[in-house]
Amino acid sequence: MLEIQAVVCGVYDENAYIVSLPGSPDALIIDPGDDYPAIVKALAAGKKALKAVCLTHAHFDHMLAAPGLIADTGARLYVGALDLPALNDESLNLHNPDVSRLPPPAGLSGIAYGSSLVLCGVEFSVLPTPGHTPGGVCLYAKEHGVLFSGDTLFLGAFGRVDFPGSSARDMRRSLELLFALPGDTRTYPGHGGQTTIARERARYRMP
Repeated sequence: MLEIQAVVCGVYDENAYIVSLPGSPDALIIDPGDDYPAIVKALAAGKKALKAVCLTHAHFDHMLAAPGLIADTGARLYVGALDLPALNDESLNLHNPDVSRLPPPAGLSGIAYGSSLVLCGVEFSVLPTPGHTPGGVCLYAKEHGVLFSGDTLFLGAFGRVDFPGSSARDMRRSLELLFALPGDTRTYPGHGGQTTIARERARYRMP
């Protein structure tokens, strides 16, 4: 069973997830959003050493705390290959200074995901899920029955497809990929509450 702590960040209530194995001091964070102090506090409270920062996609609200966390810890940053250009490009990561507590990302250098990744003793399948962004991914920890779905799949909704680089056709294909996962897969989205694959699959009447 994974230890998963959600830290809700910023104006858009983005979910940052601190993930570790029980009893392990090492942790990774998925989508560290616009609340650096809250994330640092959560890591300290759990006595966790941050080893990696994983992005499901490169929109500003999911990565504003990444530069500070990487500078503090030396953690490596992982992102989908097609989203690498958006890391430091405000026109692509959609940075909005009117709602951001933290400055836009700058100087970020990411490692492109392969098809799988082992971090802090946790094995993830990296599922390409374009649609919301060209390089969007979901991280699937099959052994633990857990999916981190970013802004691809929410409780009762899916990600917007009206942004630069978005694609409604790609989003449909990505949802079909996710809905092929076991129904009891616990799904942790980038915004909002948890759900399961079965619950969302039934909602969209996909087999």
